[in-house]
Amino acid sequence: MAAPDDPAPSRPLRVGLLGLGTVGAAVARLLRDNRELYAQRAGRPIDVGPVVVRDVARARGRGVVDPALVSDDPATLDAAGVDVLVEVAGGKDAAKAAIADALRAGRHVVTANKALLASDGPELFALAREHGAAVAFEASCVAGVPIVAGLVQGLMSNRFRRLDGILNGTCNFIGTAMERDGRSYAEALAEAKRLGYAEADETLDVSGADAASKLAILASLAFGVAVRDRDVPMAGIDALDAMDTRFAASMGFGIKLIASAIRGPGGSLHLSASPCLVADDHPLHAVTGSTNALCVEADPVGRVVLQGPGAGGGETAAGVVSDLLGVATGSYPSLFAASGLWPDRRAAAEPAAPGQLPGRFYLRVRVADEPGVVGRLASALGAEGISLSAFHQQEAVPGADGVPVVLLTHHTTRERVDAGCRAFGGDAALRGEPVVMRVLGREEAAG
Repeated sequence: MAAPDDPAPSRPLRVGLLGLGTVGAAVARLLRDNRELYAQRAGRPIDVGPVVVRDVARARGRGVVDPALVSDDPATLDAAGVDVLVEVAGGKDAAKAAIADALRAGRHVVTANKALLASDGPELFALAREHGAAVAFEASCVAGVPIVAGLVQGLMSNRFRRLDGILNGTCNFIGTAMERDGRSYAEALAEAKRLGYAEADETLDVSGADAASKLAILASLAFGVAVRDRDVPMAGIDALDAMDTRFAASMGFGIKLIASAIRGPGGSLHLSASPCLVADDHPLHAVTGSTNALCVEADPVGRVVLQGPGAGGGETAAGVVSDLLGVATGSYPSLFAASGLWPDRRAAAEPAAPGQLPGRFYLRVRVADEPGVVGRLASALGAEGISLSAFHQQEAVPGADGVPVVLLTHHTTRERVDAGCRAFGGDAALRGEPVVMRVLGREEAAG
């Protein structure tokens, strides 16, 4: 088997493709429709070889590859002459097995599988180094933006202080629709599905799991430690209510699912993927629709924002093909070597205890419409040393079960806010679970 960087520029680069769903079909289509352009950029033609799928009939019916190449037998990916495995099937077990087999054979791998890399990346990266191969994964984070290259090469002279990112286009689209169009969460989700931004089962997106996986990869690159997805506490946007977006907007904030990695004292990392109130003085406030963005704060460069499309099969496919071209030219193997992602170079991350990061917080509580309730809530929070910077109580609606009370705190910690909520939890006036969100921007760093 000739590796992609072997001196045989006239021989086509033969690609084994695992998966031919939305992204896989878009990859095959790009390679077919831009064959001459990509041959010029790669220095040789790129041919799609064996294609392995779960549903052979459906894949052959897509009409984007030679039907004779399609099978459900993973062994065909080990065929002689296959230079690179492109894994776009998703999932973990089958994808991990195929990637591991390719790496053991010395084949480079291109993958957009953030969930797999966030859980098992270090082992696969070590396997790649052992066998002289590379794993190209730029498309796994924000497919339309070269964030991996930015962190590993463009900003490598800097010491990273924090990453804050909008890393899931589905969540950002839903939040924008709720804020800008006044839609309910259910209405915004339905629109996201109609436009193809959300899967039929939206759980991975709206739960924060997708953003947490991407953050684990990016934080590993930035902070020189091995961060796993299990290290990232997460909360989803499915508890958002239209009143949250209205209250936030009235105070100059927007609600977005933010994935954050912040270096704390002693090198510990504050990690989270959860909805936040983003102030209008923060660059992520203006990121709307399905757009993704990563705000990097580092020394000495200061603040850098990388932004671009982050949802959709076409965008992901473009990222995958860019990675493939990088493998073909030899640039991505060099980038992979510079990343130093193997376990003997990256100690396990030391996540800070959840709830310890100082900041301001938004709190919405539904309570019975009766005298003294707000005072008791304020007292419960005050007992934890929490002072309030803003307060709003909505007018009671006849027949409604209680009224929402919205509070904005001065600097404290999530741990203290949760303790105050627990203390108030035994109050008979409480209706439902409190909603708590961190504030990003405006006075965030103030004491």
